[in-house]
This record gives sequence, structure tokens and C-alpha cells, in this order.
Amino acid sequence: MLAEGRTGLISAADGSVNPVRLDRTGATTVVSAHPLYSEAVLRGNMFCCSTAVAGVAPGTALSTTPPITLLNPFNSGVQLVILKTSLGYISGTLGAGAVVYAYVTPQATIPTGGTELTSICTMIGQVHGKGRVFQGSTLTGTPLILRSAYNMGAGLATSVDFIRTCQDLLEGEFVVPEGTCFVMQGVAAAGTTPLVLMGLVWEEMLYI
Repeated sequence: MLAEGRTGLISAADGSVNPVRLDRTGATTVVSAHPLYSEAVLRGNMFCCSTAVAGVAPGTALSTTPPITLLNPFNSGVQLVILKTSLGYISGTLGAGAVVYAYVTPQATIPTGGTELTSICTMIGQVHGKGRVFQGSTLTGTPLILRSAYNMGAGLATSVDFIRTCQDLLEGEFVVPEGTCFVMQGVAAAGTTPLVLMGLVWEEMLYI
């Protein structure tokens, strides 16, 4: 069967059947109909979470009590696709080093101690999803590093050139299967009572 298309704009009514649109070189034209995440958001599959507004110490080494952990529990029926992370300054003097991504698998039990945070559906007002987020809770093992994410200098609030609110657009670089934790944690000098905000955004997708 010969695949055919039409070059130029197509004026079409809702529900009509139309040819594929081509450009003047014969290449298929693809145009985003909506913003990048709108489909996942409108379906209620996209979620976000942040550490408490008072801030959390970023940490100095990978440990069993990371500042923020995203857990995909066993039997959730979904995979957690990490879309972006964020880091913001609150107070204190940061220690020079980095905030890294790491993981623990398997995590057969719910992390203990610390605080379970409330994840928010980005279709605001809808129910939260299957992923569970923890601050300062104890994991079953020491996380293993995936890669570095954010660099931190020895800065404080009065620094002239200071850390700014940062985002890392992962766009699905890491996927968290059932029984696995995704972690953000500092590997840095201690600083002086440093406090930051750490945030995660993910999409929950059914197993294929």
C-alpha cells in the first residue's frame, strides 16, 4: 500500500479523517498539540513532592537515612518515571560538594522513622498516587550512586554569587520499578547547619 500525505495546512472538522501532513521535502510534519506534560497531567498520572518548607540538611555521605527518598512499593502495579528534580537553598552555610542520585533495591519494607511526605497530583486536587516519599527515614541498605546532580559551593545567604534554585530535567532517564527507592543525598563537607529544599516530579506508568 502506498503511503500518501498532503503538503500544506489541512482544515479539518472534529471527527473527520484526514491525510498525514507533509512538508515541501516530503517529510512527515509532527507538531506538538499541547504542552509537554499535559497528557500525563490531565490523566492524573503525574505527581510531585518536596521536602518540608523548613528545609532539610543535604547530608555529607550516602547513608541509610537520606534527606529524600521516593519508594515504589511492591505490588504497586506501576513504574515511577522520574521527570525532574529540584534543589533550593533555605539557610545556613553549605558545604562544598555535590547532591547525587542513588538507589536502593530491593526495599522490601516501608522505610522506618523520619517523616512520610505528602505527594501531590499535578492535576491539583486529585488523589495521590502509588509512589511514597520519605524525609530522613531509614532504608534497608546504603544507597548506591547513580550519578551526580547538583554542585554546591561553600556558600551562605550573603554570598555574592550564590546557589540558585536549580532543576534537572531527567525526562525519564531513571525509572523506579517496584521494591526500589530513588534517593537524593549530599556528598559534601558538613558546612554550618545547611538547609535546602529537595523536590521530585514523576509519572506513574502501568507495566507494559
